[in-house]
Amino acid sequence: MIIENFKMYLDGGTVEVTTDKGVFCFDDRLGSNTKGRLFNGYPKKDNSNLIENYESLEVEIIENLKTFKDEFYQESIEAFILDKTN
Repeated sequence: MIIENFKMYLDGGTVEVTTDKGVFCFDDRLGSNTKGRLFNGYPKKDNSNLIENYESLEVEIIENLKTFKDEFYQESIEAFILDKTN
C-alpha cells in the first residue's frame, strides 16, 4: 500500500488517508457513535460505508503512514500514529 495523501476534517478530527487502494477515513466526528472506526471514504450519515473486519487494514495503513511525510500535517500524522499504536 502506498500512502498518497493525509488530511484532517474540521468535524472533530476525522482523518482521511488516500492510498493506492482507496480513500479511507478514521471517524472522529463530534457526536459520532463510531469514533475511531474505519470507513471507505468519508463516513455517510447512515454509516453504510463502515468497513467491517477493519483491523488488518488499519494496521496496514498505520504502518505505511510511519514512512509518509507531509510538511503541513507531519505533527498530526505522528500524533495519530501514536494514538493508534498505544
